[in-house]
Amino acid sequence: MVLEYKFKYLSNNNTLIKFLKAIVSEMNLAFEIFREEDFIYLYIKAEENELLEVSDKLSTHLPMSIFLKDYSLEVVLEIPNKDKLQIKEDFNLPYCPICVKNVENKESSDYYNPFFKCNICGSSSNEKTLILQEKASNENSLIDFLNNKEVFEFLALKLFENKRVKIKTKLRSFVFYKTSKLKSKDEKVLCTNINSLSKLTVTSKSKTVALLSIEKPMIDFVLNAVYKLNNELDFDTVKIRYAYDLTLYLLSLELQKLEVDFLTYEESDSFDYELNYDSLNDELETLTTPYISIYDEKILLLENKNYDKKLDDVYNKFKSKSKSQLMVLIEENKLYEKSILNIFTTSKYNDNISLYSKRIDGVIDILNYDVPSSLNTIFEEIALEDSGKRLLKNYKEKFPLNFEEATNYQISKREKNSIFVLWDYAAVVLGFDKENTNTTFGSILLENAQKAILQKGPRIDYKLKQSDKLFNKEFDLTKFIKSGISFKLAGVDDKTLSFGYLESYAYFLADIIDSTNSEFPLDGISLSGDLISNELFYKLITKAITSNFNLYYNKDFPIQL
Repeated sequence: MVLEYKFKYLSNNNTLIKFLKAIVSEMNLAFEIFREEDFIYLYIKAEENELLEVSDKLSTHLPMSIFLKDYSLEVVLEIPNKDKLQIKEDFNLPYCPICVKNVENKESSDYYNPFFKCNICGSSSNEKTLILQEKASNENSLIDFLNNKEVFEFLALKLFENKRVKIKTKLRSFVFYKTSKLKSKDEKVLCTNINSLSKLTVTSKSKTVALLSIEKPMIDFVLNAVYKLNNELDFDTVKIRYAYDLTLYLLSLELQKLEVDFLTYEESDSFDYELNYDSLNDELETLTTPYISIYDEKILLLENKNYDKKLDDVYNKFKSKSKSQLMVLIEENKLYEKSILNIFTTSKYNDNISLYSKRIDGVIDILNYDVPSSLNTIFEEIALEDSGKRLLKNYKEKFPLNFEEATNYQISKREKNSIFVLWDYAAVVLGFDKENTNTTFGSILLENAQKAILQKGPRIDYKLKQSDKLFNKEFDLTKFIKSGISFKLAGVDDKTLSFGYLESYAYFLADIIDSTNSEFPLDGISLSGDLISNELFYKLITKAITSNFNLYYNKDFPIQL
């Protein structure tokens, strides 16, 4: 009897294959593993009772993954004859379910051993001895303990008492302390009790499952209204991850008993206690975990080092970041035979909308923004028409401070040809409040849009100057600024205006997609750049693309370096 397991796995790494191979190999059964694009096939030949045992073992041993989307199972006639997989070395991973089972088992010799050597996930270590020290009077004094459990009980109690503890983890050393009032959206929090996540955030099943996955990613969560109100916070999100190595996992077990559900962690030299380990090497330091966004079950990798390093060679072939990102995406998804329109929207680099196709033997730019360094240049163009001159006169009379700040505002020290810089300009002209001096005006527009009560905003003019060319079309900056000024004069509030800027941009992109497709039939659309990780923008653009296009994203490579 032959069973076929079919896994939909949206990554080019070999993690799932290695787990399947390790689990089934323990049972001495005939099996083969094959891969075809986004699907991994496991074939097992055995008696019915043995196959039932395999299914049970896979259900308990196979960890969750942010890349594993679905699987199916069916009986087939035989194992197909295909080319054998050449599995490359994979990445050092956090712990798996078997690790947890062993370190929690009181009868196991590895009870509370954070250096457990696992045959399933490949986690291994030569480190054997934990070292606990107290930092007192500038001298570190060793603390004796009978066993590892005592160490974690002691540290949990100290964290409960608001002490600061420096811990050497698989990533690097961090100082941990009990989370009280959050200070900023960039604060990093470790959730020690997944069942208490809703005390702090608005939870979702997809994000909760991702936190517990084998990748142990960091994820932005929206703060719940009660916590935000009680602590008088002026930001909406916080970065959270779950225990990503066994040291933190075992500490979390003890913290749960003391109802300490969250720890803040940071790199710092200020601490009361330190947990280290006696080591001949630093193999644990090779662990890397991703930072992701999740929308509509779609995973967007904001930061990730676990990718095939040949992609770096592809990325570095181009000076333009948009072309670099596009060609990496083409390589990851094997789209060399397709015609793909790529939308690269970024807060850091120059934007681009570019077309890749084998038919044109490369890439052409559909749209490049040419944004001046000063708003005065745009005002001068607006004033060339009588209607524009009157508009500026009315605006200067009604909002003199806004107009004065806009005339003195210049973009500097970053690439400027992007929609984000234009949002920055719009926010300055329209006088959006900016309390944090380190925040860009473009970010304020995004934050305003997310807080808008109305579900529809005013239609901002995103227009292209008249051209018969398919490529290098020119964006009309004056209409973009004029339309915002007109709505401001009409009394539209800042949050609704901001939503309009974002919504109208999504429809603008959709129009470019449709017009390009009418002249040059497309096989799909690819999205990249850090702005697509903004939840509102992501939802608006995917909603605006009404034609039945395949949407492509980076698989393992970050959506923007």
